[in-house]
Amino acid sequence: MNTQPKPWDPWAPLSPYYDERFHGYGKNKIQNIVHLQFKGYAFSVIPALGFLTHHPHPHSKAMEKWKEFRQQPEDRKDNIKAEMRKLLKQYKGELIKEYKGKYK
Repeated sequence: MNTQPKPWDPWAPLSPYYDERFHGYGKNKIQNIVHLQFKGYAFSVIPALGFLTHHPHPHSKAMEKWKEFRQQPEDRKDNIKAEMRKLLKQYKGELIKEYKGKYK
């Protein structure tokens, strides 16, 4: 039996990969956190032990398009915001099926 340590540490990423269906400006990070919750991870706030900073996204065409749809009807065919909202709802349904009975 070989007792030599492996030259690498076996590991698996904590976070699932981002779902490539989420594109443009919105919902990709939410999708990732929701997936972690379905995998059984819990999130907590640990007061007085640290802090978090947020760096704004750089200005982009995707951001402009996202903001443009604040005033647009939901049923407009090219409304990316509505499309991502519907996709997130669909994605949550997929996770329910995938993780049913696996985690609390």
